[in-house]
Amino acid sequence: MKKYISRHALELLMVVSMACAVIVMATQPVTETIYARHTVQSGDTVWHIAEQYADRQCKPFNEFVYEIQSENKLAGRYIQPGDTLVIPLAVVK
Repeated sequence: MKKYISRHALELLMVVSMACAVIVMATQPVTETIYARHTVQSGDTVWHIAEQYADRQCKPFNEFVYEIQSENKLAGRYIQPGDTLVIPLAVVK
């Protein structure tokens, strides 16, 4: 009888644990970044382009500039007129 109760208690514990895991995963927000495309004009800098989109950000400006550079693999590279940059605008939950 003791084994029977112990086994059912273990099964019940497993079912409850799995149910909790499903609930937690279902309530986690799905995030997706929205991007804009920006064609570089003569005289543009990454800083200048970031200023144009800064009002759509909730992060510090220098982090936003770094994110643009990172997304476009610009480390050590100048932008040229006609280049198309991907600008991360927002994270949608």
